[in-house]
Amino acid sequence: MALMFGSPNRKTNRTIEDAKKDQRLDMARTLYLGGKVKIVTTEEVPNREVLGTFGLIVCRSYNFDNAFYGLIAQAIDANADAIVGYRESVSFHPEGDKFYSCYGTAVRLKKVK
Repeated sequence: MALMFGSPNRKTNRTIEDAKKDQRLDMARTLYLGGKVKIVTTEEVPNREVLGTFGLIVCRSYNFDNAFYGLIAQAIDANADAIVGYRESVSFHPEGDKFYSCYGTAVRLKKVK
């Protein structure tokens, strides 16, 4: 029976992984909406100077919220507090699905005196 319907442990592990992803996206959403993480389409943030660059980050998903907040979560994991040069694109598949891609450069900022 286990071969036909799958192992119960796999289902439990998958649920735990999904819960961790959801928690990570919720944290990213909270930080973004609270103004802790800045996202701009330009190469600089007004009244701020780029202290360090962590590189290009990319997140893709069939759900825009997952792609956008996943990108923010990646920036937070890199210890960045902003994303500059933000871009997004949508790919349309023949079956009618949309595939969202969000990308930008994760940076650390400091205030300009």
